[in-house]
Amino acid sequence: MTETTLYLVRHGETEYNRRRIMQGRRIDSSLNETGRRQARALARRFSGASLDAIYTSALSRSIETAEIVAVHHPDVPRYSLPGLDEMSWGVYEGEKPSDRLRQMLDRMYAEWDRGNFEHRVEEGESIYDVQERSVAAVDHIVANQRGSTVLVVAHGRLLRVLLASILDVGLERMNEFDHANTCVNVVTYRDRRYESSLLNCTAHLPRVDSVLME
Repeated sequence: MTETTLYLVRHGETEYNRRRIMQGRRIDSSLNETGRRQARALARRFSGASLDAIYTSALSRSIETAEIVAVHHPDVPRYSLPGLDEMSWGVYEGEKPSDRLRQMLDRMYAEWDRGNFEHRVEEGESIYDVQERSVAAVDHIVANQRGSTVLVVAHGRLLRVLLASILDVGLERMNEFDHANTCVNVVTYRDRRYESSLLNCTAHLPRVDSVLME
């Protein structure tokens, strides 16, 4: 029986996270000092792990997190997949906390509560869009890394959608998957099924860094 292990990890903190500015797919921000500290803690956690490949999104915060981990794994190949990029929030990306932003999020969450996962903001993506490309990206990884152990560095909303999809719990439960910066989720693929053994683990972080942020 072939078993593929995926460490699904969120990137370290950015200034957009810290200031609660809407980030999304088209904001290509770097880690801040807290994020780099979190990534170094993640790197120590994985320093003795046997990794066969590292995959990231095409965004700098994901790539930078992986690069810090890869210091301990210089010979492990790294790949970038745009399918792992964060959800696009369209015209709201880059917007600071405001009544307009909160009203949009309230409307979005209300649509999701009604099961309307086709809903999107102007120039943005729907949950179904994110589901389609993120599941395709992970299926690509599993197909190309069969029997391997793989680190995948991605993003908060994308991880919620992805975990709800591959663990087959339904998109209506996606918000049950917490996603602190550099959290670790362990998912195993075997017998054509994905199973989780660890979710949102931040044991490598000081308590102050274990903050849930969209």
